[in-house]
Amino acid sequence: MRTRGLYIFFLLICFKAATQAQTSFPDVRITIQEKEKTVEELLQIIESKSGVSFAYSSNYLPKDQKISINAEQKSLSEILDEVLLGLNVEYQWIEQKVVLRKSAEKGSITHYTISGYVRDKVNGESLIGATIQVGDSYVGNITNAYGFYSLTLPAGRYQLKISYVGYESQEMPVVLNRSIYLDIPITPKFSFLEAVVVAPSDSNVHMEKAISNALEIDPNRVIGKPTALGEADLIKSFDVIPGVQIFRDGSTFFNVRGGDRDQNQMLVDEAPIYNPAHFLGLFSVFIPEAIKDVKLYKGNAPAEYGGRVSSVMDIYTKDGNFKEFSLNGSVGLVSARISGEGPIKKDKSSFFISGRRSHIGGIIRGLGAEFDQLYFSDFTGKVNLQLNQKNRLFISTFLSKDEFLADGGLRWGNKAGTIRWNHVFGNRLFLNTTFYTSKYEYNLIARRDIIWKNNINNASLKTDFIFYKDPGSTIKFGLRLSGHHFNPGNIEDFAGNQYDFVPKRNASESSLYFSHDKQLGNKWSLNYGFRLSSWTNFGRTIEYEISEDHQIVDSTIYDTRASYNEYSNLEPRLNLTWNFLHGHFLKFNYSRTAQYINLISNSISPFNNLEVWLPASVNIKPQLGNQISLGWIHNKKKWMIEVDAYGKVLNNQLDYTDQAQLLLNPHLEAELRAGDSWMYGIEGTLTKNTGKLTGWLSYIYSRSFRNIPGINGGRTYPTLWDRPHQFLLSINYLQSKRLNFSGTFLMSSGAPSSRPTAYYQYAGRTVPVYSSRNNSRLPTYHRFDVGMNTRLNKREQRFNHFLGISVFNFYSQKNSILESFNKIQKTEDSYVVPASTNSGTIVPTYRFLYSIVPSITYSFKL
Repeated sequence: MRTRGLYIFFLLICFKAATQAQTSFPDVRITIQEKEKTVEELLQIIESKSGVSFAYSSNYLPKDQKISINAEQKSLSEILDEVLLGLNVEYQWIEQKVVLRKSAEKGSITHYTISGYVRDKVNGESLIGATIQVGDSYVGNITNAYGFYSLTLPAGRYQLKISYVGYESQEMPVVLNRSIYLDIPITPKFSFLEAVVVAPSDSNVHMEKAISNALEIDPNRVIGKPTALGEADLIKSFDVIPGVQIFRDGSTFFNVRGGDRDQNQMLVDEAPIYNPAHFLGLFSVFIPEAIKDVKLYKGNAPAEYGGRVSSVMDIYTKDGNFKEFSLNGSVGLVSARISGEGPIKKDKSSFFISGRRSHIGGIIRGLGAEFDQLYFSDFTGKVNLQLNQKNRLFISTFLSKDEFLADGGLRWGNKAGTIRWNHVFGNRLFLNTTFYTSKYEYNLIARRDIIWKNNINNASLKTDFIFYKDPGSTIKFGLRLSGHHFNPGNIEDFAGNQYDFVPKRNASESSLYFSHDKQLGNKWSLNYGFRLSSWTNFGRTIEYEISEDHQIVDSTIYDTRASYNEYSNLEPRLNLTWNFLHGHFLKFNYSRTAQYINLISNSISPFNNLEVWLPASVNIKPQLGNQISLGWIHNKKKWMIEVDAYGKVLNNQLDYTDQAQLLLNPHLEAELRAGDSWMYGIEGTLTKNTGKLTGWLSYIYSRSFRNIPGINGGRTYPTLWDRPHQFLLSINYLQSKRLNFSGTFLMSSGAPSSRPTAYYQYAGRTVPVYSSRNNSRLPTYHRFDVGMNTRLNKREQRFNHFLGISVFNFYSQKNSILESFNKIQKTEDSYVVPASTNSGTIVPTYRFLYSIVPSITYSFKL
């Protein structure tokens, strides 16, 4: 029995060895480098190099599919896995041959994920909004706000196409037989002057851009655009964007689709900026060289944005050069700017700093004006740390400051700081957690020892998730918690003693959101979601009870941290896109938004930024906005036509009574009235995307009205930003890589103005009577700007320097910014305030800011 057992055991070992001999691969390693070969051709090459025979039927091998392979000293099984990837073919080692046959598994397709960052090949910065397209299909993705992408695809071979404005398009073959992490470097077009907006010609790529509703603004265009006094200005570059109106000539205050200026949310690295103006509104606070990416949403913002009812301007600053140190700067008539960046540890961490200081104050003082301080300044800084493949940390700061000081004067400024942490869970779930704080302060210095101080502070913690379910499905969700503090204006002396006449306010805000981008086949795309926001007022403060006839009848004191008033709002969002013909898209959008903070100003001047911010509270309800739009886009290789029609209704809009008192008024809310506004319009744009000559032509018809009980006798009146007709033309001609010309022509209806309908005599003076608001208009606005930018060095090199020459208002049109009714005409060109009622007839007079303004700017980059 013992012998029989040993015999059986020996037979089992022999059988196992025989089985292994039939199924185990020989330990063969080969090197193979071939391009564009069929599967059968590659099998023959492998057979020749390895000495291993293959048995298969060519019927189930693709005959037209070309494969490239680059393998060095890899095993036979590794090479076969790569060659047969995605072909539904399996292999076995049987009787000294590799036998190929159709896979027995059906319906089970293995998916893998490719993820990573798209980066600038020269400086290593991640690129926001780069397009990754899978071959010529409708499958693809767009990098998020940190340059991250994720694509989950069936196992197989793919040709990725990567494109980004201002960069060379790139194609990259990918073998997806496992989940991989892949950073994609792409090469910038090196010419500083080649700031041409390039729209992808493929309709499916443009479909992705159309769905986002984001208007992307190239910072290089901002630097090259002709402006007054040659000062490159982000916000003033908006004056050629359909639906955006600069408030008056030379001002940086702007309105979007008929909304008020406080209804525009401005974010810098996710922190809010409350006042974008320098020099009483003449210039904006954003340093152009510090800007990495700008997106403008004209009312149809995704669910992750909230807090304003008209628009969102989302600015991301530069991360800093990961490869080498660089420096650039410029000097113009108004200011000097300088920026520096470089690696802290090469390819792992970087920094960026940028500063600006005006010198126009010295010129003004030289003309005889008496100012102790007259300047503005800005600073932007960022540190970028790549902790590892899964984690990144950003620390950024933003500062702006203005001082107009003589015996008294004005001082105001913004401060913002942000800490952001990125983490990637696996390869499809992206997390960003942000803590930010922001402060805006405005000081009116009456004397050397008395200051009227007004400020708004914010501190927030937010977390955002992006789940890349598959290339046609992306889910976003997140949460934000915020605290707000409002000082509507109180007195402080230089010793620091405070005298509170107006109650300070505190509030907490929370919001959560969900959105889903879903591609429905090759023709339809859907984005839907919601935002749920909540607002709570808490003490310590005083709230006044106001009667229906706007009289103070009682007051209540609330203790510190005691909550006493709450609001909550559901804000749905919907965006549907239909690619009904090749290159033709129809878009439908609906959005509802809530705004809990309000800017109160009783001045119509475009250069007066006296601002009082008030929160939603017992007597002030949140603003609510509902907007619907329908658009058509036709995209060709060189041309694009876009038409958008929209309608918008805003509830709980605030206006003030005539002669309202804003300074040191504890009962300011009794001066306010609430009602509704509505806007509608149509925007048409023809754009040329490519070639040496680029630009666009636009016509806009838009209206904006308001009706508030107790204002204008209860009658509807046009808002100050109601301008029915606008015509825009912007052209850019790239003569060579060293020379660029640009021109802009704008024409629009004049801004509304209130004209007196009668006069009466009082104390020897003629006094105008105004029976209705905004019952007239200023003259039609129009101007033409031209500019030239040239690179002074002949070839691209380490040190490049440039010269910009521009002429703002080329034909010297005197565009009115204000209209007055307190003067008589003395001579043909002379108007004076009359000394008595018998001096003459009161006539309207106009004030303008600019005639022709030539300027020159020198800049360098090394």
